[in-house]
Amino acid sequence: MEVTNVFGFVILVHIFIYCFDRYMKRNNSQRYKNFLSMTPIQIHFMSLRWTTLLFNKIINNWTTREKNKLCWWYSLGTMVTVLLCIPSLILLASTAVVSFENLRQHENHEAILQPVVPGVNLPSTDLPYYLITLLVCTVVHEIGHALAAVSEQIPLISFGLIVWLIVPAAFVELPTKDVTSLSPWKQLKIYCAGVWHNIVLSIVAFLIVVSLPILLMPLFQTGVGVSVLNLDGYAVGGYHDFQIGDQLIGVNGCRVTEDNSWKQCLAAVLHASSSGFCVNNAYLVGVAANDQLGCCNNSELSQSHLCFISSSDVISHHYCLRAREVSELSTAWCSNHKDCSNNQSCLRPLFQSELENETDSARLILIQRKNAASIIFVGHPDELYRSVSVSNYVPRTFIGPKYVIVIYHLMWYLFSFSAGLAVLNVVPCIFMDGQHIVGALTEMVFKGCESVSMKRQAQRALIFSGTSLVIVNIAFSLLSMVL
Repeated sequence: MEVTNVFGFVILVHIFIYCFDRYMKRNNSQRYKNFLSMTPIQIHFMSLRWTTLLFNKIINNWTTREKNKLCWWYSLGTMVTVLLCIPSLILLASTAVVSFENLRQHENHEAILQPVVPGVNLPSTDLPYYLITLLVCTVVHEIGHALAAVSEQIPLISFGLIVWLIVPAAFVELPTKDVTSLSPWKQLKIYCAGVWHNIVLSIVAFLIVVSLPILLMPLFQTGVGVSVLNLDGYAVGGYHDFQIGDQLIGVNGCRVTEDNSWKQCLAAVLHASSSGFCVNNAYLVGVAANDQLGCCNNSELSQSHLCFISSSDVISHHYCLRAREVSELSTAWCSNHKDCSNNQSCLRPLFQSELENETDSARLILIQRKNAASIIFVGHPDELYRSVSVSNYVPRTFIGPKYVIVIYHLMWYLFSFSAGLAVLNVVPCIFMDGQHIVGALTEMVFKGCESVSMKRQAQRALIFSGTSLVIVNIAFSLLSMVL
């Protein structure tokens, strides 16, 4: 189902729920009132909000036991977060410059920070990762605020979740007056706690990503080829065709060790001239050669045979042969007869596109498999790249690599999204944590200063610059997607 259809369906569901809620409340339905009293859900237009007190006691008890450790933990997090304020502003400014240059010069250089829009620059297949990541990142972020507040003797009012359309997010409710009555340093610890948790989450996720080959060594091996994960749109037919789980170790003699080398080998086949096979002349003696053989003229014989050409400095011969037989008898790859020994000839496949002088010709590609016969593929290398999904993780057991791909994708999304949220929240932008962080910092910097107006002007200037940077980045990024 396409992303637009999903969003359309979700919008209709939200409209139905909202209209049903208005109708039941207007009619004073007692059953509906009882239902809402048992389930603390608030229904708004295009959003659902759920709050609970279930976690208050758990958080309070645990924070009381670990108060000293939490005090040290959030003091460290506050210092790290404050140090990241300037680099985050520089990163946003540089991203805005890159996005502006892309628009001005009609280029597409990828920026470090960019908004993610499902269906535009996020594949529809990755939508579950997107939603799970947002939920996890916001839950971890809000838990940071809750723990830091309770450790400073600020009571937690409630914890909750909100779903806007299909986008989930967590939140905590704290008594604002109690928080603002604290010293600037204690306020800063509470405001920085969410960003600090996002930083730690992104580091943990990144470490898991880079250490996956070591962690999964008992179940998978890496660097020994690639495993076929999925066959998107590829017609599987025949005993020697691709199978899910195949271990691919080479392409036309190019060694494959991981997915990057798989792509490089396919690219090498694409950019190289048509490769041939060194075959003994004794084999060709028993094969009738003719300039007008059937498979070279696209007849019925071409369904089971390929047209091969053997060229020398003097004469060229055409042969109608089975590709697998030729590949199995071959001793080496060649581009002309000079690449073979004296008693051999170089047989190169000749396709109809070449006979018609087409530039984008097909290729005969030999994909080597471990413990299985090689796959012979006739077509364009790009078709293999698009239709055959591979994984670096070759199974040692019956467990397939698709679970590893899920873990890898989820950890990579957690790393990038959590780091992005940390950068955005540390920037002095309105409605973000950075707004409150700047407020507490200016209170500390201007402590003892009698001029209240100077302090407010400094806060407003910083918040205005940070908000402007965020708006400019979002605007440039969205324009680059549309144009």
